[in-house]
Amino acid sequence: MPKSTFFNLKKEKRARIIEAAGQEFSQQPLYSASINNIIKTAKIPRGSFYQYFEDLPDLYGYYFSLILENIQEDLIDSVYKDDGDIFKAVQEYASIYLEDILAGPHHNFYKNFFLGANIAIQSKKGGHGPGFDVYHSERLNQLRVRLKKVVNWKQLRVENEDDQNALQQLIMMIFFHSFANYFVHAIDSQKHPEDVLKEIKRNLSWLEFGVRRMEEQ
Repeated sequence: MPKSTFFNLKKEKRARIIEAAGQEFSQQPLYSASINNIIKTAKIPRGSFYQYFEDLPDLYGYYFSLILENIQEDLIDSVYKDDGDIFKAVQEYASIYLEDILAGPHHNFYKNFFLGANIAIQSKKGGHGPGFDVYHSERLNQLRVRLKKVVNWKQLRVENEDDQNALQQLIMMIFFHSFANYFVHAIDSQKHPEDVLKEIKRNLSWLEFGVRRMEEQ
């Protein structure tokens, strides 16, 4: 996680560093990103970088957490509008999120994120080369608590908080896995944007209703 010295910086300087990180991570996946490019764009000494972050994956995890915060906040709004139906909300939010991934400000970051992960896995490096941990900020933790509060758990067969956490993780795995498939296969024209929504809808349906065919009575 970022060091306290980073959070003690003036807001403008923190924003400049994050913007520089976003530019680099949008041009390169983590395993080939350069600290030199980031500090040059942010106009900070190399020594200062290590006063703010342990290493490059540390900064990457923090940058990714900022994106996750926006995703969580938008998802909460969707669940609230759908009266707590998390499955319906995720399907509807996927259409909005797809537009952001294809044409939004983080398009190139997502492309490098998913393609970088795929290349690292194929080369048996694991993760994103050196790997990274998502920074669990106070805001991100608060958003996760809010999400639990707006979901109508009475509609679902969940018994406790562990069940809630497990279900949320499964849903998000389905969500991100479908987008990863798009970026991995879009290059050779095997995947189209509409296929992402179909895949998410199918997999969520399997999770919500089961995959076994019911015998006719």
